[in-house]
Amino acid sequence: MSAPTDFIVLTGFLGSGKTTLLSDFLAGGDDTQTAVIVNDVGEVNIDGAIIAVRSGVPMATLSNGCVCCSLTNDLLYTVEALIETGRLAGKPPFARIILECSGLSHPGAVLRSLGALSQLAMRVRVVATCAADRPAAAGDDFELAAAQLCAAHTIVLTRLDLAGAAAIERAAATARALGPMATVIVEPQRVTRAALSLGPSAPTAVSCLPNGMDDTPMAATAGHPRVNVFALGCEQPLEWAGFSAWLENLAGYLEARLLRVKGLLTVAGCGEQLLIQGVGQHFDTPCRIATGSRTSRLIVIARDTSREEVEAITPPLPSVRITMLRAPGAAPEAARLARPV
Repeated sequence: MSAPTDFIVLTGFLGSGKTTLLSDFLAGGDDTQTAVIVNDVGEVNIDGAIIAVRSGVPMATLSNGCVCCSLTNDLLYTVEALIETGRLAGKPPFARIILECSGLSHPGAVLRSLGALSQLAMRVRVVATCAADRPAAAGDDFELAAAQLCAAHTIVLTRLDLAGAAAIERAAATARALGPMATVIVEPQRVTRAALSLGPSAPTAVSCLPNGMDDTPMAATAGHPRVNVFALGCEQPLEWAGFSAWLENLAGYLEARLLRVKGLLTVAGCGEQLLIQGVGQHFDTPCRIATGSRTSRLIVIARDTSREEVEAITPPLPSVRITMLRAPGAAPEAARLARPV
């Protein structure tokens, strides 16, 4: 049986090098099992026109709207059409379908629009670009940039040829601070960088996570002044009704400040743990994972949020410890959390 298709959401702020990264990947010869969907906002799909110079790559465009808010049905139709076209041509299933999002897209909303793709059994992962020659999160752009980087399973530093060593170091530190659960790729060779980010050697999709939360140390960088990482731990099984109400209230109270949730939950009456994953206001359906552990561990990443706010969310969760792993602007404590595998 063939491996499931990877659906790669390529996100990143305007001008951060998404189209260049994708073009480099296709130029590297890894395009025989790749399909591309470009979502551009505007009457002329410029990114699609740039990618189209690669012959032989199945490509579709979504124009005049952002996939995260208005093109859900079009996206599902487009993906199904790409798959059917390949099947009718007698080609093997795609190894990957890459959706290049508009630079204005919120990844949580994009992932919510992908819910209709669940019937196709694809593995979804998020790759975000971060330009090394400019601040990743400055001024009015901070909220969107933070959401994009925090949602990513892989953060790719781009435009390295335009940045000095000090700027690259600062960009890498910012990427790790805003995306503490991501793998950060710093590779000067463009084709190699693209292959590491989008190719078969890239980190596999988090939705196929077999080991749950591992013991990978948090990246040893100082926390961002506006991004907070909280750990929730509990040795006793939790009641699902109470936890789900708490999680819903957390999302409702924090709204756009909630960036990422990931963890393993032990529920009363369930022999396996539940994998809990959320990006922004989008939460995957919990799935069962046999971990051999009965300890609940949950990571919550939010911006501009205090520990007191998290502790005040109702209904209270009995016996749950809440720890701030990264205080604003401070070096992280000796703590561990999961990385995508």
